[in-house]
Amino acid sequence: MIIKKPPATDDAFIESNVVKRFSPLARQVLAASGPIISSAAAGMTNGFSAILLPQLQQPGSKLSITEDQASWIASMAPLPMALGCILGGLLMERCGRKSAHLLLNISFAIGWCVLSMAGSYAQILAGRFITGLSCGLVGPPASVYIAETSDPRYRGILLAGVTFAVSGGILLAHLFGTFFRWQTAALLCSLFMIVAYLLMVVSPESPAWLLARGARSEAEASFRWLRGFDPASRQEFDAMVARTDKTVNSGKASEGQADGTSDQNRSPYKRREFLMPLATLLVFFATMQFSGVNIVAFYSIALMKTTIGSDSLNEYLAMLIVDLVRVVTSLVACILLRSVGRRPLAMASGVGTTVSLIGLSIFLYFQTSIPLYRNYSWLSLIFLISYIVFVGIGLFPLPWCMTGEIFPVATRGLGSGLTSSFNFVCFFAVIKTGPTLFATVGINGTFLVYGVISLLGTLLLYVILPETKNRTLQEIEEQFRRGRRKAKDAEASAGEEGPSVAPARIATIS
Repeated sequence: MIIKKPPATDDAFIESNVVKRFSPLARQVLAASGPIISSAAAGMTNGFSAILLPQLQQPGSKLSITEDQASWIASMAPLPMALGCILGGLLMERCGRKSAHLLLNISFAIGWCVLSMAGSYAQILAGRFITGLSCGLVGPPASVYIAETSDPRYRGILLAGVTFAVSGGILLAHLFGTFFRWQTAALLCSLFMIVAYLLMVVSPESPAWLLARGARSEAEASFRWLRGFDPASRQEFDAMVARTDKTVNSGKASEGQADGTSDQNRSPYKRREFLMPLATLLVFFATMQFSGVNIVAFYSIALMKTTIGSDSLNEYLAMLIVDLVRVVTSLVACILLRSVGRRPLAMASGVGTTVSLIGLSIFLYFQTSIPLYRNYSWLSLIFLISYIVFVGIGLFPLPWCMTGEIFPVATRGLGSGLTSSFNFVCFFAVIKTGPTLFATVGINGTFLVYGVISLLGTLLLYVILPETKNRTLQEIEEQFRRGRRKAKDAEASAGEEGPSVAPARIATIS
């Protein structure tokens, strides 16, 4: 698609061949590709220990490790992830979204190279620590950059690409480990970081971040590169400028808006538009993690053996089956987020996850306690697969998608960093308490606990979760500032007044 050159306000960056030859959607996909590939490296980090430890524990391994050393290798990557999220949020606020991605791609590549050349236990720990820290670093910038550079109509599917990439990264790491030695697998993982780095080099900086730094001309050039010159995009950019000017001048008396003066004088971290998204995402991440999403990933082989009732199950085959189901489900989630709202998808996922967990708990109890029911192990397997599907279409991808959507631009770095860090703290807590729950209440009792938590979390989300589909980031911020009920009442009253006074929804026309 050839885009006509606007008046002389546009600089040479807009006149580049990329803008002239490709549509705005293609350029948005290009900009999102770097963060998505970096997220795939995060999935590779999560899945790498599953192929690293079995090879190190083989009798002919050049580097032998003890069980205690194996546990440290497995836990060394999750250990710095929470810290990495905080650092990632601060880094992208200080240096910019694009610069943060370039730096984390370099750190990721260094970590994988250290692993590929590791010849001792200490070097393996160092490589795992660096890749784990990089995994945390990529969490906040990836979602925020994609949200700030994509059209509201495509934002959902592009953000869902992050969780799809994580699932795909786990599968790729397991495939590499199935066919290659762990050193070669680590080297192959490092190649993805080169691709991600090059994609980020040719992508622009976030227009929202540039506006917040007062770089109006650079922000406009970046926005036009990403979104083109259609009237809806022009209107959205003008709204971004107006909102940024309002934030910068929040200390001054607002013109004719006495109802917002007291709120404008407060710290941005004490306002409703920051506190409500923070509470919403904390509940969402806690519900996702304490529904057992990572327990199933970590103990998938043991669970498959329990449900199928066979000790002869090939471990690598079971692992790849679960990975494949997770990847397909993530792909389905990408499609659903393009056509279905966040609230309906979250409710369907929460209810389906709850039913699957409770059903799995009941049938595992009968299967393990009553010999007569051991022939019905396929029912437990159906509930296990349905659990992976339901949690994968909503509870797993949605909080990561909304991390980049619902915080105001002034607090987006810290807010996304805090919530992502909280996710990894919950992740660590679930993994550490999982074996204790298995030992005390059994596998069936553990899944019953997770099912009850999923039910309670879904009920809370029904009350506090807003709808953000097809809304601009400015509209989402205003929705949180006014409250969901007041926003609905305002839209309803505007609709009753007729088209002459109804406020136009910015850039949400299909």
